Amino acid sequence: MKLSIAQIASASNGSAIGNPDYIVEHLIIDSRSLFKAENTMFCALHTDAADGHRYIYNMYSQGVRAFLVDNMVCDASNFPDAAFVVVKSVEQAIYAIALQARAALDHVKFIAITGSVGKTVIKEQLFQALYGKVRLQRSPRSWNSRLGVALSITELQPGIDYAIIEVGIDRVGDMARLANLVRPTYGIFMPITDEHFSGFDSIEQKTAEKALLFANCSHVISVGSAQLHANALHSPTTQVDTNLQAVEKMAQLIGVTPNSDTFIPSNRIDVREGVNDCVVLFDSFTNDYRSLISALDFMRRRCTPTRSNTVILSNIFGADSATVINLLYRFGINRVITIGSDSYSDIPSTISLQHFVSVEQFIASVDTNQFSSESILIFGRGLQPIKDILAVPRHDSIMEVNLDALIHNFNYYRSLLQSTTGVIAMVKASAYGIGAVEVAKTLQAQGATMLAVAVIEEGIELRRGGISMPIVVLNPVTGNYKALFNNNLEPSVFSMRELATLVNAAQSCGIDSFNAHIKLDTGMHRVGFTEAELPQLITYLKSSAHIRVASIFSHLATADCPDMNDYTELQLTTFHRMSSAIIEALPYPVKRHILNTAGIMRYPEYQYDMVRLGIGLYGVSPLDTMPGDLRPVATLRSTIISIKHWPAGTTIGYARRGKLTRPSVIATIPIGYADGINRHLGRGAASFVVRGIECPTVGNICMDQCMIDITDVPAAAIGDPVEIYGPQMPVQRLAATLDTIPYELLTAVSPRIHRIYFRE
Repeated sequence: MKLSIAQIASASNGSAIGNPDYIVEHLIIDSRSLFKAENTMFCALHTDAADGHRYIYNMYSQGVRAFLVDNMVCDASNFPDAAFVVVKSVEQAIYAIALQARAALDHVKFIAITGSVGKTVIKEQLFQALYGKVRLQRSPRSWNSRLGVALSITELQPGIDYAIIEVGIDRVGDMARLANLVRPTYGIFMPITDEHFSGFDSIEQKTAEKALLFANCSHVISVGSAQLHANALHSPTTQVDTNLQAVEKMAQLIGVTPNSDTFIPSNRIDVREGVNDCVVLFDSFTNDYRSLISALDFMRRRCTPTRSNTVILSNIFGADSATVINLLYRFGINRVITIGSDSYSDIPSTISLQHFVSVEQFIASVDTNQFSSESILIFGRGLQPIKDILAVPRHDSIMEVNLDALIHNFNYYRSLLQSTTGVIAMVKASAYGIGAVEVAKTLQAQGATMLAVAVIEEGIELRRGGISMPIVVLNPVTGNYKALFNNNLEPSVFSMRELATLVNAAQSCGIDSFNAHIKLDTGMHRVGFTEAELPQLITYLKSSAHIRVASIFSHLATADCPDMNDYTELQLTTFHRMSSAIIEALPYPVKRHILNTAGIMRYPEYQYDMVRLGIGLYGVSPLDTMPGDLRPVATLRSTIISIKHWPAGTTIGYARRGKLTRPSVIATIPIGYADGINRHLGRGAASFVVRGIECPTVGNICMDQCMIDITDVPAAAIGDPVEIYGPQMPVQRLAATLDTIPYELLTAVSPRIHRIYFRE
């Protein structure tokens, strides 16, 4: 896309301020995704969750000179060389700009992909099959939302013949608009399932809505869901069973022979602990330039001052070596290792470059001790062996952490709040057992207001991990106040004794106006100032210059108990009365927060300035009714390491507590009570999932192993994954078996279980 400010203003029915001839080539909606300021327009979206207008100054300071805004909250004279387009709605304007960009691509044949599952995978397979055969581009990663489709089209270049665009919708009424934007020649209709079903009355309605994308296609390829597709489609259609058949048919339609080395891409960027205090990020999604930008953006959001940045990459297509090196330079990469035939020259002095013709040569030539305290991005196809030697060997049991699900849950709860309400994310107890540093990095990038930990050591760990946002310590009683101050951790204060100790420590360290958070006891009756202590507290706060009250808060005891609404409402009333008394007495503004996850859902009228989001962030509802919009973040998996066939009457395990009542196939998995699997889950009390089938435990849970009955899974084999809890076995079910809460199961997982973080 190349449009002038004047053309953008005309297309979006907006008014231009500044240079009308400034050329825009890229649109971004996330200030953190900037990698090239020149010819980039920052689109200041204003949503219920956030207001992009707050980032205009930041974008300008980084070199951006074009802005799409829906109000002029700033004085344009403060940006003398910038251009603004002022519109009624930034989101509507992006769509209008995409229409303008689409008009310049009338010669391009669009291949559109929709369905419930598999859109991104088949898009990548088709792109690989056609690359080099025709001039083509495709939408980046999973940019298939309303905004994602529009932004994908603005990224297309006029020199192509084909564009592959994936399109996703989640409600009735979306597709007609997107179909008008994409206007595909060919279509691929992927299977329809009940995923993301909340916006539709029936699966037939969902199918019909998605089929609108193909209304004017010359041909559609249908993959699975044959009857549903047939009832909804009116274009000429070919039914196939697999992605490979769909790719071959599409290549035939456009008259080319597909490449033979098409592979199934992984839609994940994995984050693993590496050798010698390194962090390894592995992205084998594909090896093109646009995907490299996404991977580098993901890496940048995890950079820390204590680690240098290294990239190991295979041959990159879609850009020459000079463009790739310039990109790496822009992202602050210190060390580059290239694998393959691509050659690089004119390397900036800030980048160290090594080249190997093959993975085998790299492994033979490089010692892992040559890597230390680095963030290492391994990007491209065929580099799995390099990841295997640079990542710390893992236990056969792992916890997979889906950072996309974490972001989804965060945004779900934020959508329930006013745009001015901040979110304090609870990451205490190692983010409920999931891993605090990676979770905190994700939430920091996502725009959380503050993080909350239980003890000072947890806050120090986050600071060492590169977390710069405010951190409140909920149980700060410590003899090491100097560490509290040095790491800029904000303590919660819940007694006059602790308050006096904190003030004395601040005074001795020469610190004034240090942020503290006042905890009130409104009914939990654990810790906190009581109403009788308020006069003394207020007098002390008014007289001390060494601390400043950043917030006042309390904790609800029964927000998740609908049968105790009276008590919750009494707490809310008490908190309002007590906090108001403090606020009225202090000469500066003070924030308030009392709602936890359950409170956010049940008492939104009491959200005040901030809320505290805990268990819901991790995909577990504190209420009996589970919001359909939540997604599980943690999946605990193990692996079958042994399979044995036993006759009826055989006893299994310690104390012979597992007695078989039928001829059975018993699998052993290497996870036990030392890893966090409660012994009360043994002897058939719980089931774990193998190949989609629930398999009951057999005998007692051992320290490092347990046994499950896989008789009903005849295809099961050694090496098969076993889901302890996750999408197929909700952690709530196991918690109910133990008559406890999911918090206990999540936080009980041993540190020896490696956490693997990924984004799709």
